[in-house]
Amino acid sequence: MNKTLLSGAFNVCFLFSYPLAAHEFWLMPDKFKLDSSGAANQLVFRVGEDFIGNIWAKRAERTLTLMHYTKNHAFDLTPSTFQSDTIPIALRFESEGTHLLAMESNNSFISLEADKFNHYLKEDGNEAVYQWREKNGTAHVASRENYRRCAKTLVQVGTKTDDTFKRVLGMPLELIPLQNPYRLKQGDNLTVQVLFAGKPLTNKMILTWHKRTASDAAKPQTHYTDAKGLLTFPLTDTGDWMVSTVHLVPVENDPKADYQSYWGNLTFGF
Repeated sequence: MNKTLLSGAFNVCFLFSYPLAAHEFWLMPDKFKLDSSGAANQLVFRVGEDFIGNIWAKRAERTLTLMHYTKNHAFDLTPSTFQSDTIPIALRFESEGTHLLAMESNNSFISLEADKFNHYLKEDGNEAVYQWREKNGTAHVASRENYRRCAKTLVQVGTKTDDTFKRVLGMPLELIPLQNPYRLKQGDNLTVQVLFAGKPLTNKMILTWHKRTASDAAKPQTHYTDAKGLLTFPLTDTGDWMVSTVHLVPVENDPKADYQSYWGNLTFGF
């Protein structure tokens, strides 16, 4: 494979290209805001459409890590994910401030027939990927893909905020807010940087969702990152917010997969 073509010509990615990719994955606490330290909360992993979704299946076997970060500490919550998939993860926030929860999954696998894969590549504006497949004589080949989840959520405890929100964790695909959303007011802009393998993703399609209540359905708004991997959007209303993207790259010398995709997500309340 021509690595220059892969990395420079089209930043290989596709979004919502097939039934699996039509489902977002996110971390959802019972409450994004807690009045005081010592308060209990619960966390579920959700997958679905319209920012509603269902509880993610096979949590115990699919979770690689679940971490809880505060201003001064990092807690490994991975053992808590080994409970039944349907049981929310119990959390307790012992310190006032901004808390960051981050989850990474193991690889899962999906395969699609060539026609369906090519159709969705073209339908979703990924002509360069389709053209690359044609040029390399693989347009007739079914797709074989490994995919991983990289999800984060921000919880605010009390009124005291801190800079935990912008901590860089080194996840394969990472969404990093550059302002603390719990310091902003309605109508303010929030800027998010998108990193892949520690480097900014440029001209990258990003989707944002907003809903006023937990039961609301939400439709995505489309954005693109700039030359520094940044996107800026207004916090137009109070409620729950989600930022999401998917990045896909071809892989070499893997007998089981031709592509590796990474799903990045960030949720917070406002």
